[in-house]
Parts: sequence; C-alpha cells; structure tokens
Amino acid sequence: MTAADVLVVGGGPAGCVAAWEAAAAGAGDVLLVERDRAIGAPVRCAEGVGSDGLREFLDPDGAPWVSRRITKVIFIAPDDTQVALAERDVGYILDRTRFEPALADRAAQAGAEIRISTEVVGLERADGGWRVRLRGPAGEETCAARVVIGADGVETMIGRWAGLETRVAARDMESCAQYVVGNIEFDPDAIYLHFGPSVAPGGYAWIFPKGVGVANVGLGVVTLKGDGRTVRQWLDDYVARHFPGGTVTGLTVGGVISGATIKRTVADGLMLAGDAAHMINPLSGGGIITAMKAGRLAGRHAARALEDGDTSAGNLQAYHDEWMRRLGDAHLKYYKLKETINKFDDEFFNRLAATVNKVPLEKRTLARVMTAALVRHPTLLPVAAQLFVQEFC
Repeated sequence: MTAADVLVVGGGPAGCVAAWEAAAAGAGDVLLVERDRAIGAPVRCAEGVGSDGLREFLDPDGAPWVSRRITKVIFIAPDDTQVALAERDVGYILDRTRFEPALADRAAQAGAEIRISTEVVGLERADGGWRVRLRGPAGEETCAARVVIGADGVETMIGRWAGLETRVAARDMESCAQYVVGNIEFDPDAIYLHFGPSVAPGGYAWIFPKGVGVANVGLGVVTLKGDGRTVRQWLDDYVARHFPGGTVTGLTVGGVISGATIKRTVADGLMLAGDAAHMINPLSGGGIITAMKAGRLAGRHAARALEDGDTSAGNLQAYHDEWMRRLGDAHLKYYKLKETINKFDDEFFNRLAATVNKVPLEKRTLARVMTAALVRHPTLLPVAAQLFVQEFC
C-alpha cells in the first residue's frame, strides 16, 4: 500500500493545476495519476483559450506549446455572411500535447509525483480517508489517500463512486467531432464561429488556426436535435461544403457538457474539478481555463483542509462556494442565455449579421453584437446585460 496526502485523478488541465497548487501550498505527499500513456494525449478539444485567463497561470509569449496567437474573431451566419469584430488580444491556440506536459512539469517542480498509464479502478472510505485501488504497469496496488481530487473528465467515475450526482441531461450534452484540416484558406490570425441550426443544431461550428493553411475544424451538435445524423456526418458535410480541397490529417471525437456546475462537488475527503464537475462555460463549451481555475481552487482548499485537520465535506464546502462565487453563478446565467439562443432560427442569425456589419469595424465589439441581438430579441436582456455591459462601457 502506498500513501498520499492528496491523490489527484486525471492529468488534464484541472488535474495538473490541482497537483501543482496542492504541492506548492505544502499539502504533503501529492500524487497525480493519469490513465493514458501520455499527459496531453489524445487531444480532445479545439485547443483555444483566452489570453487573460491563460496569463493567470503561464506566460504564452514564445512558449513552445502555443500553436497560434489570435487577434480576431469572425462570426459566420448560416448564409455564410461573415462578421468580423474589432481586432484585439483575443487568445491562443494551444498545442495540448505540449501544454499539459508543461503544467505537469510545474506540478512536479512543486513536489508532486506524476504517474502515467495508471488508472483508478475503485475507491472506498477507510480510516477517515479513501482507500483507492490503482491499476498500472506493475499491476494493482492500493493507495491510502487523505484527500482525493477527481479531475477525470466528463465520464468521471470518481464522482459516482463518491455518491455525487454527475449525470448529464441529454439536452445538455453535445456530441463533438473535429478534423485537423490542411491545404485550406482562411485568416490564420482569426478564429471563426459558425452559428445556425442548419450548421450545427444546438451548438456551432468552429475553425481554429494551428498555422497558415492548417486548422482545427469541428462542430458540436446536441444529439436530440441532430435529425438522426451523427456528429461525424454533420462535420463531413461541413468540410465538404467549405473546404472541398482540404486534406484531413487528424480526427477527434467526444462529448462536451453544456450545462451548469453540479449542485454538489464535494464529499468527505473528496472534491471534483473541471469537466468532472461540469465546470464548463455552457455558452461556448470552453473548458480549459475554467478547469485550470477549478484545479487551482481544489489544490489550495485541499492543502487548507489538511492543515486544519478537517477534510470533511462540511469543511471542503468552502471550495464549492468559492467556485460558485467566482465562475459557477456566471455559468448559470450563460446557460440561460444559451437556452434562449438555441431557439433562434437561421433567419435570425442572417438578419443579425447584416445588422452588425453596418457598424464600423473599429466599433464592432462583442457587446455591440449583443446589443444588436437585444433589439431583435428583448428576452435576452436580463441575462446579456450583466454579461456584456463592462466591455460595452
């Protein structure tokens, strides 16, 4: 039997940052286990992150894990009308096969132990902590953990074994597929977001540059609205229409939760972070930065609880409460906004694009796009006003 003061399950952004923060905060013996054979692989997302959020953790300037810096956002209506927003420091497209190892390195430098090809196959309460069964290259072993942080993604088993409700309603689960497509033409400094029920019902399509002429091209579809077609079929049709001469060199498929944070993210001696707790922006589906922020909170609260000598759910509830104050409550608002937007038809987006394109480019901010949408659909006002008033001012 091995022992750990903090056992982190999952080597994605949430898990790596949780291990990093717990070790840096003096939590004692911190062990991170990742079931895959490499941290950061396989890639399961479009790899886009916002600039401000990323800089809270790492400096992207000149970093080898950055594929592309993004300065433009271009929305596309169903009729292919493009709406470019004013240029600014938008964000970055990552190379997650390098990015997550960089986070794991930070965790290791802080004192955490990292194990790959190691899967959790069961856990139970014992002696005031958790007895966790691990299966790795050398076979099975047991780890006695005082605190467990479950960062094991959308399909989390840690949460289920701990008795937390992590099921996802069908209406809040998007099936996603993405190709790496080369030999195509687009603005390599821009991300493209393509909306409309005829494009991706319940979701949207994206083009995220990896370099000049190469991009992640994907889309997400709510299966209940997919007209019986698989997400791969929707993507094949999209690529055939927009990039008929493109060369497909990679495929990623998976699910993205578009709901809000689960109501309970803690149990005695256990916390969930990132996708495992549905800590994803329901409007955009973005989860990398939110996962890192959740991991940071989880790692720090684990260290605090160990220092207090109290790892009960009541004491760890401070983690959940702080998350809700920082981002969780905002995600509830985003969810309501998403539900409203999903009621729009293609014609709404077409008219909105035509309206916004009348605004001079230098004044065309996301807030002004929302303002134009509000004129046509006032029911957005209660939610959208809070979300965008700061940028608008």
